[in-house]
Amino acid sequence: MSLYVLEGLRPWGIQRVSAVYIVVFILYVSYSLLSSDVLAYESWNAWLYHPFNTTMVGIFVIALLFHAWIGMRDVVLDYVHNIMLRIFILALLVGVLIGCGLWVFRILLLSVVS
Repeated sequence: MSLYVLEGLRPWGIQRVSAVYIVVFILYVSYSLLSSDVLAYESWNAWLYHPFNTTMVGIFVIALLFHAWIGMRDVVLDYVHNIMLRIFILALLVGVLIGCGLWVFRILLLSVVS
């Protein structure tokens, strides 16, 4: 599978759908923040580890990672013309995004264990 699998209309659609979900999620988190009585670690920990919110955060992270990958990939493809440098930057970007995603899911899955 090459790095250029997402070409044409598909990445455009993924980026638009992910952007809408990101905005809706940010509005939901803002509403939760503004309607909360207590802004303490315990209340936000309980909020985050509620099964609905954990699922929504997981979907948010996936949407954010896809959105970032498509945007950064397009920038690299447009402005980096040296093919070896392009491959290196894209591989580095994939590594960073996968690492960030795994880190977040490790945190989210800690709620299941504890």
